[in-house]
Amino acid sequence: MQISLDFIIPYVGPINRLETLVFGPNIRHSIEKLEAERYYAKLFVNDHKGKIVDVNKKSFYKYNMNDEEYWEVPFEKVLYNPKIEQPEKRGRGSKSSSWSMNFFDEDNPVVDISRDNTSAMIIFEKQSEKWVTKYTRANGDRLVIEEWSVKQFPELSIADSLNRSLEKNLGKPDSVIIPFGKGFSNLILDRNPNLHDKISGKIIKANITSYENNEDEPNFTMKMDLIKLDIENFDEQQFGIPNNYKEVKK
Repeated sequence: MQISLDFIIPYVGPINRLETLVFGPNIRHSIEKLEAERYYAKLFVNDHKGKIVDVNKKSFYKYNMNDEEYWEVPFEKVLYNPKIEQPEKRGRGSKSSSWSMNFFDEDNPVVDISRDNTSAMIIFEKQSEKWVTKYTRANGDRLVIEEWSVKQFPELSIADSLNRSLEKNLGKPDSVIIPFGKGFSNLILDRNPNLHDKISGKIIKANITSYENNEDEPNFTMKMDLIKLDIENFDEQQFGIPNNYKEVKK
């Protein structure tokens, strides 16, 4: 499975994140390629790396594609630890831009929500439905979420089942495992269930745009696309590190 995320961040410019995920029974190989367009952003952002988590062998490896190096990480480092993960989540949230729309901000609450949906493009040979959800806060900040859903996607359900099984074997409770295809507006509803109805089906494409203080130009944009999803026979070679990589200690 391949998922593309394209960001446009003020002062940093466009950034593309391409994630490739390969699943087997309680094993996952993830590859992340992060690239920036602007020269100075490239110095800090560009990175190609991978992780291989194997619950069956209780092994965890990381590697860097630029340096052609790999290293073993103690398996306990990948096990779920709420005492460690919860502060990290708060840290990420505190650094995110205002597009995240804190719906619990009593001084600047959401004052208007609208949603439209239409029949849209064919994606993965499936008829999709486009949903546009708009949130407006008291100070004029706006968040616009465009999402494309399909009613049935068995291949994505299989990938989600494999990922969920692995995560549960790493100790994660169901409540913190985010299903593939859940969608951004549905994630908002997990904490704000009375805002509007959930979108049914699987979300496989989305655009998020935020605006500050009634401005016409967005201060943040993000595009998510599921661009590839194949089902193949299990091949153990897809869960290995290239032979020419050098092992290092970290």
